Amino acid sequence: MSMLQGFFLLVHVIAGTIGLAAFWVPVFSRKGGKNHRLFGKVFKYSAYILLLAAALSLSIRIPQLLLSGLDNEESLIRLSFMVFLAYLLVVVYISIRHGFAVLKQKQDIRKLDTPLNRALANLAIVSSVLLVVFTIIVSPPMQILLYALSPIGVFTGLDIRSALKNREDYRQRWLYEHLGAMLGTGVAFHTAFAVFGANQLFDLNFNGFLQIIPWITPTLIGVPAIALWTRFYKKRYGDLHTQAAKS
Repeated sequence: MSMLQGFFLLVHVIAGTIGLAAFWVPVFSRKGGKNHRLFGKVFKYSAYILLLAAALSLSIRIPQLLLSGLDNEESLIRLSFMVFLAYLLVVVYISIRHGFAVLKQKQDIRKLDTPLNRALANLAIVSSVLLVVFTIIVSPPMQILLYALSPIGVFTGLDIRSALKNREDYRQRWLYEHLGAMLGTGVAFHTAFAVFGANQLFDLNFNGFLQIIPWITPTLIGVPAIALWTRFYKKRYGDLHTQAAKS
């Protein structure tokens, strides 16, 4: 590992650790309060630094791997893993960017319906499609993982496109979008910890099909939690009735 890549990894780990710790303060603190806003910003910038460090590292590692050749299974696995990480970086960045953008347009989220925001929503969807195409063509040993998490980009993009139009006419659409984006990013942080950090700390060893467990467990827990929490706030602000009327 080069010194530069080692530096990016160090920054990535530090930002991830800070973000993982900061995530829980806004979750349990009073919404809109001082601690909520302060640690929310810590989480935000930790996420951006983490994503930037990872993107810079991949921009070096992927060309190096391609130039060295893909003449063995180990190289193919490494390439597939890097492509998968690049996909996650794109989707997580788009999601967290949207989650903070809605805070600036609480009165009318439809003001975020700009060419750039629509393009990013579409990019999230396209990234899922490209990941599936890559997996079909390459058929890497870890393809079950790529297929299992490939829908995330589609769901993220479709949700953002719907939010930009606010087709459901929710009263507090910005809140549900912010909540979903922040919790979704938190799921990504905990997934990274489950895959990399927990393995190092507790010497976990998942082989074969079981390798997918630390990747999907945070999602299996987080997605229902996001749905239940969003439903709670929709009920509080009377948007469950709006949802029922639209259906």
